[in-house]
Amino acid sequence: MPTGSKLRPCILAVVRARRHSGAQAGLLLTLAFLLTAGIANRAWAQAPTLRLDDAVRLALANNRSLALAAQDVEKADTAVAVAKIARLPRFGVSLLAPVVLTHLDLRLGPLGTLDLPASFGLAIGTIAQPISQLYDIGLGVKASELNKDIAAERLRGARQAAVDQIKRAYYGCLRAESGLIPSREALTLFKEVEGLMANLVGERVALEADRLDVRARRAQQEHDILVLENALATGREQINVALGRDPGTPFSLETLPVAIPAEADMPAVLSVVLDRRPDVREARITIDLAKTDWRLKKAEQYPHVSALFGYIGNINMPLLPGNIASAVIQASWEPFDWGRKGRELAAKQVAMQQAQTQLRQVEATVAVDLKARARALTEARSLVSVAELTVTAARERLRVMLERRNEDAILAKDLLQAQVAVAEAVHKHQAALLTYWEARADFEKAMAIEP
Repeated sequence: MPTGSKLRPCILAVVRARRHSGAQAGLLLTLAFLLTAGIANRAWAQAPTLRLDDAVRLALANNRSLALAAQDVEKADTAVAVAKIARLPRFGVSLLAPVVLTHLDLRLGPLGTLDLPASFGLAIGTIAQPISQLYDIGLGVKASELNKDIAAERLRGARQAAVDQIKRAYYGCLRAESGLIPSREALTLFKEVEGLMANLVGERVALEADRLDVRARRAQQEHDILVLENALATGREQINVALGRDPGTPFSLETLPVAIPAEADMPAVLSVVLDRRPDVREARITIDLAKTDWRLKKAEQYPHVSALFGYIGNINMPLLPGNIASAVIQASWEPFDWGRKGRELAAKQVAMQQAQTQLRQVEATVAVDLKARARALTEARSLVSVAELTVTAARERLRVMLERRNEDAILAKDLLQAQVAVAEAVHKHQAALLTYWEARADFEKAMAIEP
């Protein structure tokens, strides 16, 4: 079956067989276009190839949003360390050094008076060790660790979002690039058909409406090429920005394999997906965090007991011992709070119920989304099969016309239109393949596959 470059000798034979000089010139121009196709955008075509895996790796390494999310994890880890320090004794040191501006004396009755110094000092040192508060502190540590887990899940979600974004941009560039070559071929062919139709109208063997119809098709094709070129330029700039490079950095795209991998069995992977989806894991952690918060609030109803050791050093103050050391057990409790703690505890209970409801909602949404992505992937595969059949049919029509090229019943415009049909069918096939890979990216994102 003649296709691509194999069609050029056949088209050349048709050119030599045609009687109309206008058609012959048009077909020669078409042959020249086929021989020079792909020269446009040579700078981009000769640039180093940017593989999709490399683009994903560079995007993850240079993504600013990921850097911010990673810093949130670092801050949460620091908060855990700070919460653990609260379990240790607290040391306090203070110095009291008053200067008395008024003369002071101590009257001792019959013994007379004792003048006091105008300046003296007290050095006070304390060591406080929480006892009953260790339970509360442990709950605080657990809450900090849960907040760190939430930050880590958000980082995972940000990574998956970054991968999905770069894949969509890459696939968009592939779609535009694959459509440019057949679109430009179709434009040249439409121009030649328009010239041929002008000759036929002059010979009164075609209608003016036919020539205007070809002109409209050519104008639409020029618009389609403009849209594809703009989409390709924008997509390349978006990829460069995502990779942390200059937006104008040239690169060529990797050709995706034609082989289509099989999808996973949905019922078998649903439970696995629920265990590794960042949004589901975050919802589960939120339930634990709400429970911990409720337990912290409940612990406020009990007395707080601490052990306190104090030391006072006397400096230049008579009648007082030089060193005073003491050990104290300190307890505090609020027996009556006008119902405040009970209401706050009830609010924490409602927060736990909300977290549980949110988890069920997220799990249901994830299940529906995963199944929808799988269905979209199946539809995309079906579209690929349809596009392959369309290409086969268009090429078969062109083959039949080439075999009948010496018959007068075959006009040059019919041959050119058949070639246009092949080019358009190939373009639709490529678009169907890229639609499949976009659906595959959506499916992988729904499955929370780590890059």
